[in-house]
Amino acid sequence: MQRFYYGMVLILVFIGLALQASLLLWIGGLLTLPMLVYSFFHSNRLFQGMGLAFLTSGALLFPYSNVSLQDIPPLFSNNLTLVVFVAIVPLMQAAIETLQYDKQVQTWLFKGATTKGKLHTRALLTTYGFVPFMNLSVLPLLQHTLKESLTTVEKKERDVLISQTTLRGYALALVWMPMEIMVVTAIGLTGESYFSLIPYLLLLSVLMTLVEIGKRSIGQNEGLSIAYHGEGGPSKWSLISAVIIFLVLVLALGEWLELSFILTVVLLIPLFSLGWTSLLGEGRAFLRKGFLSLGKQLQIGIHPFIVLFVSLGWFTGILNQTELLGYVQEPLYQLGEKPVLLLAIIPLSFYLLAMVGIHPIASMVLVHEVIGPILMPTMPIPLTVMYIVSALATFTMSPYGIIVTMTARHTEQNPYRIMIINLPFALLFAAIAISIMLLF
Repeated sequence: MQRFYYGMVLILVFIGLALQASLLLWIGGLLTLPMLVYSFFHSNRLFQGMGLAFLTSGALLFPYSNVSLQDIPPLFSNNLTLVVFVAIVPLMQAAIETLQYDKQVQTWLFKGATTKGKLHTRALLTTYGFVPFMNLSVLPLLQHTLKESLTTVEKKERDVLISQTTLRGYALALVWMPMEIMVVTAIGLTGESYFSLIPYLLLLSVLMTLVEIGKRSIGQNEGLSIAYHGEGGPSKWSLISAVIIFLVLVLALGEWLELSFILTVVLLIPLFSLGWTSLLGEGRAFLRKGFLSLGKQLQIGIHPFIVLFVSLGWFTGILNQTELLGYVQEPLYQLGEKPVLLLAIIPLSFYLLAMVGIHPIASMVLVHEVIGPILMPTMPIPLTVMYIVSALATFTMSPYGIIVTMTARHTEQNPYRIMIINLPFALLFAAIAISIMLLF
């Protein structure tokens, strides 16, 4: 019953946004309130805390805003397209598992890894290859495989390798992927087209990947022998081809239907997953696995995101109708002639907020409310790129983030140690991004 209700509300809001039907969004906002209450009690403490903070802050600001009572319901449904996106993303993972790409992890990791430098490169590139479609779910598999296969390597060295390659590869792969929630959120905030962003995001991703490979290929020629069990299955080139085709379809379909980026991706994910698996003779198997994944996501995985996005919609909707933003932005307007400082504030804000447990999506929305109006008129592309880079770099070093805490659990190390290992990467990523955006 809960899954059916959630599904119907999300479909209603999706249709309302696609048709720009304000009445449907108003109704959807009212229907979202029971979802918010239910999901709040089924979320972890971190998201409960953030949700309470945003809801309470919005309520305190409401008397000082220009928002009327009839304007309130749409505030709760404004961000629900992001929840729809979160709900259907597991279909891509279901397609990968149906086609058994995940069975080839050991071959991708260890084939030709005869030195520690080569192993670092293969681990980074393997993560880069699997993450676009499997996202977070592939990290435990990769980390467990590395941990179990590198028992002859000193634990401290093994932990550093796992913490660097899997987390950095994760961030670098997703920085240009249209299936990544941070990319979708940033584009939704600034309204920039994915087509205008992709050259910069790809350049940053490739450049940082080459930097990571280059650093480890120097001075890490110590021999290494790893026994592994390789399984047959689709080639890695078919996976690369699928990524390219998906990107082309996102760009073409968005232009043809004149839909927003997020609506295009939401429409394309289920259609592409079904078409891809059917082409390889696994359409029925995908439908079974896909429905199970979708049902599980609606029942369990979606609750924290409902709390976050609904409470954020309420808070930012109220905040935008107050004079408080003007007071906060006034000193920053003085930096208008120094864009490098404004751009640098973005990643530093993300990293500092991450260290106290603020989710990067919340950080992005908050930073956008303050800095967005200043940079949007003159630097919309650099602004969007910095949001994406900062959010994804945060994944590698946030001691309270799910990715770092999961890695800490798998490798039996302190999450703050992982933060220290990857903080230089996060700072370098931001610095290179700022340099490229100012140069071009």
